[in-house]
Amino acid sequence: MKILSAKQMHELDRAIMDREGITSLQLMERAAEGLAARIMQRFPDASRNFKILCGCGNNGGDGLAIGRILHSHGYDVECFLLESDRYSDDCRTNAKLVESLGILHTIGEEDRMPDFNDSDIIIDALFGSGLNREISGVAAYMACRCIFEKNFVIAIDIPSGLADNTIPDDTIEDEFGDVAEVVVRADWTLTIEAPFLSMLVPENQVFVGDFDIVPITIDDSEMAYLDADYYYTEFQDIRQMCRPRKKYSHKGTFGHTLLITGAKGKAGAAVLCCKACHRAGSGLVTACVPSDLVDILQISTPETMVTPSSDAEIIADIPDLDKYSAIGIGPGIGTDAQTVAAVKKLLQTATQPLVLDADALNILAANPELMELLPKNSILTPHPKEFERLFGKTDNSIERLERLAQKAEQYNIIIVLKGAHTAVADSHGYIYFNSTGNPGMATAGSGDVLTGVIAALLSQKYSPIEAARIGVYVHGMAGDLVAERIGVQGVVASDIIEALPLSFKKIADN
Repeated sequence: MKILSAKQMHELDRAIMDREGITSLQLMERAAEGLAARIMQRFPDASRNFKILCGCGNNGGDGLAIGRILHSHGYDVECFLLESDRYSDDCRTNAKLVESLGILHTIGEEDRMPDFNDSDIIIDALFGSGLNREISGVAAYMACRCIFEKNFVIAIDIPSGLADNTIPDDTIEDEFGDVAEVVVRADWTLTIEAPFLSMLVPENQVFVGDFDIVPITIDDSEMAYLDADYYYTEFQDIRQMCRPRKKYSHKGTFGHTLLITGAKGKAGAAVLCCKACHRAGSGLVTACVPSDLVDILQISTPETMVTPSSDAEIIADIPDLDKYSAIGIGPGIGTDAQTVAAVKKLLQTATQPLVLDADALNILAANPELMELLPKNSILTPHPKEFERLFGKTDNSIERLERLAQKAEQYNIIIVLKGAHTAVADSHGYIYFNSTGNPGMATAGSGDVLTGVIAALLSQKYSPIEAARIGVYVHGMAGDLVAERIGVQGVVASDIIEALPLSFKKIADN
């Protein structure tokens, strides 16, 4: 799914109307029906009260249409429309329909909105993505009701005041009155067809809350002519990439993965990485570990073959690489001088696809000349701090995404920037945001699991970008399956590993 600008989304609206021969009012009604259905699904109790704040444009028209639909299903609804002499045609039409129901209030300079009960649900339909200026005047006062009240707030399209691709510099924190920059703070955002870039960065979580995507039947051909640098990976994308296993396959069909991992006190990283690699379908797995860790690996993961490094406590060298299909390196290896030399040798000699994580990334950061040795399409999997050590500090997440694309293109590699919506940048600078995962996965060893998964997919001859995108998605899906069963509190990396086969099964069965 392409992540488009607000301008491009409006172009798509026009393309849909031209293709189907429908009016903008009919398209608005379709969107409102989808949005209202999603709201009613989450709040099935028709005794709930909705207060809908509507601007004078098409976002306000969406809100009015949603209010009318909710009212028709027995919900208690009041719509508050910003007074204006510049209503869009579709907003004006829906305002007349809502007014006939007796649930419309127009709010001007001299009017004051009534107090809300804490149980009321507020819907923000003031501006959405159509705003290109700061909110001021009466509109700012109305938006403040979505900031300071204790009510549950739903934003339609995007929280009013939040642009499609930026991070606000400042927001008000005190009380009604003087405002510096007003941005609605939603608990739940319902966006139409695709998220905007600004909804996928951590700084804007306070404004966006959780978000869901409501489709309105955009044809792929209508998306094809629009340029995009950012994409959103969904289930259908992964299902199309994944290949079914054939009847006469054997373990050699699915590759032999080498995992260079572990050091004294870090045997757990090696165990988790190896187990995940097996669960993600690698035909054979060999672990290169310090010699003191051999027994631990043989007992903890008997499916794994082990080749010892020449040192008892650290990775001091690498084995002959000829028989391996893919190589993962980094979890728990430390940054000893001999380990640095081993990483350098690997980069100089490996012809297999590589995934580098954890201490392998720290070694690259401390020895930047090694970056030039990275084979084409190597996969790096940093978390934000590791990314910073590798490529320098940035002022915010939007700037970090720009650098992510730049560095992936510069070094001709794939970078997996881990986070709530993990961003995978390919060697052309395109970025793919992930749609699975949950806060329970913010736990020790989760990254080691991801390294094993991606390495396994590389061994199965998925292209590096496919391995990265599938690996990130399936890893997140496994975490979601665990959270559905036990919640997000107390999830451990081993839980994610055990759910990996169920994730792959879910993809294969659909």
